[in-house]
Amino acid sequence: MEEMNETYLSDWLANKITDEQLKELVSAEDFEAFQKIKNTLTNFEISNPDLEQNFSAVKQKLADKSQAKTKVITLWRYASIAACLLVMFGLYHFFIAENTITTAFGQTQIITLADHSKVSLNAKSTLVYGNNYSYKRALCLDGEAFFEVEKGSSFTVKTSLGDIRVLGTKFNVIAFKDFFEVKCYEGKVEVTQKGKSIILAHGESVRYYNHTVENWADDTTEKPTWISGETSFKNVPMRYVIDQFKNQYNVEIDYPKTIENIKFTGTFTHKESTVALQTICLPLHLKFGKDQTGKIIISK
Repeated sequence: MEEMNETYLSDWLANKITDEQLKELVSAEDFEAFQKIKNTLTNFEISNPDLEQNFSAVKQKLADKSQAKTKVITLWRYASIAACLLVMFGLYHFFIAENTITTAFGQTQIITLADHSKVSLNAKSTLVYGNNYSYKRALCLDGEAFFEVEKGSSFTVKTSLGDIRVLGTKFNVIAFKDFFEVKCYEGKVEVTQKGKSIILAHGESVRYYNHTVENWADDTTEKPTWISGETSFKNVPMRYVIDQFKNQYNVEIDYPKTIENIKFTGTFTHKESTVALQTICLPLHLKFGKDQTGKIIISK
């Protein structure tokens, strides 16, 4: 039936049959559709080509291609600049950018470096080292840390109070305010302070404090006691002992200035502040308590 309708449409458009004849051959719906087709074809004209207009269109297309080429060149230029910036960022990230690790009150952290050397960072301490550490083994420390250094190129720890250089060993460094102490647990370390150097072997220590230098040697364990939860002191000024206590427990302490240079030997725990205060104060016949704000008051 659909093929017959197409034949009727073709004959009708060719004026082989009239409108009345078509109405008798197809349904009213089909006749209406055929009428719309005829009206559309009647209004459709094919004009003669305008050569001048076409030539202008061709020139416009050529101009558009030239502009597109310019855009490509501009984009390529931007891409080159972006690539240069990316290289510069990479060089900065590798040679200049630094990693900074800071511990909070009572917090310790172990950092494994690219050469598998390990740094145990004590509370309220900061360690800084560059992204190029594998090529230049140098770090900066503010606070206290224990270093377990793999053998290799020179390994340097810089502090505001002095530098330590080793090849492969274990040692502990304290660089806090005006207190600088280094203890060697394995191998040898070179400590430089104000242009003067000293070599420490296993079990040896050096301390710089209040314009004095102290050296001593003793039997030592594999690691400092603070890693196991106790801070130990040997003939250390009370000022520094109290500072270390504050770093572990995040508290405010008032004490007489007359006791800040009294030397203390002993330990305190990191687990219980009251017990820690007792071990610090009782051997020196000091008293302690708290005021209404919770501040700890140490007195004679």
